[in-house]
Amino acid sequence: MQSGTRARSGGSGGPTPKSPPLGEQLEARVAQLWFWEGFYARYGVNLQRYFQEPILVTDLDLFAFDFSPHLSLIKHIGEVKSGTGKSTEKPLDRLVWLRGLRELVGADAAELTMAKGITSRIRDLGRSLDVSAQSVQDFERRETNAVGKMADLGSHGVSALCLEKEVRETCKSVADLERAFWFLRGEVLFLDHFLAIKQLIDLLQEISKYWTPRLQDAEARAVRWLASEAVSILTLKLVAASSTAVTLNRNDWDALVSERLAEGAVPMHQMRKISDSVDKFVAGILSAAKVAPEIRTEAIGAFLPEPPDYAASLAELCWRLKSDAPVARVLPRQMDIFIFERLTHQRYIDASVVGRLGLQRDTFGRSRRLISAFLRGCGASFDELDQALIGHAMPGGGVTVEIHTAEADSSGA
Repeated sequence: MQSGTRARSGGSGGPTPKSPPLGEQLEARVAQLWFWEGFYARYGVNLQRYFQEPILVTDLDLFAFDFSPHLSLIKHIGEVKSGTGKSTEKPLDRLVWLRGLRELVGADAAELTMAKGITSRIRDLGRSLDVSAQSVQDFERRETNAVGKMADLGSHGVSALCLEKEVRETCKSVADLERAFWFLRGEVLFLDHFLAIKQLIDLLQEISKYWTPRLQDAEARAVRWLASEAVSILTLKLVAASSTAVTLNRNDWDALVSERLAEGAVPMHQMRKISDSVDKFVAGILSAAKVAPEIRTEAIGAFLPEPPDYAASLAELCWRLKSDAPVARVLPRQMDIFIFERLTHQRYIDASVVGRLGLQRDTFGRSRRLISAFLRGCGASFDELDQALIGHAMPGGGVTVEIHTAEADSSGA
């Protein structure tokens, strides 16, 4: 991404976007249902940009995550078909398709939602393929029970879909923001946890340069959305990375984090082999040139990549998360709705939401402050993002802002 801040207009941006197609609205509603049933859920997840190859399946209608008691990541995918015409795909074809797609992305379970054709026979066939099948009527019954008045909150619902489309249009005019948008809408969810964390921190560092609090135009709204989505997914990846620490002692965990953050696309064990070869080559040249021994010693390992400065803080943060797994398991969902309500939508969080997701608990407040302090230490935050993160959801409804505490600064994050 380019550094610096561009001159911008204070206007509200382009024309009002069209209402999304009914099929996309249904995807967003099913993702919203999954969220309120207990999953960290996303809809319309792009596949092409991750595989970087032409592929008939351009995106996943639904991609959701849950955690085991030991913080192992569990993946779910879904397909939604709202059509009822003669050309509508047959349920059995979709079941077979979805089973193959599940294998492609390494998902543990799948669900098919179709407007027509879901019979008892299809449900039984789906179970034999480990794919659950439901009609739109089945979905709507679940939606009434699980969502109710919680519709269109956080990153979910039809209104969130409309906002996302508005953000996408805004990002088209700024190459850096467009790259950030598509990274968040697909690729990042498939990456190794540590690589995803590194790239999300880089993304937050760069989009923070576009934040100008004096102007509240379309680009400001886009930056709010990008920052909210990045922090939300970062929380998911932090908890997922923490699962590795469950079976390690602290010293081994710290060493592992440093190694994983130092490597890029090339695994560290391969980088060590390359570095050793380079060391031998350079040592031969320096020896032939009769360079002083102490200089030859200093040159050893020069080619081996170093972890970023925040490696120790990340290790500490993840260690704290894994030390209270029941709290960490729900943290991504809590953060998802909290950061979108506070930063993107800039509104109070209703008491019913606070109570249902446990946003009033001290454990959630501590986790938010730890993540906020970690992002500040990485230079991956801006004032409004920081204030949104340290805001406190009150049990009586609404949000107050907590004073920046010494606990957050001394947390090691």
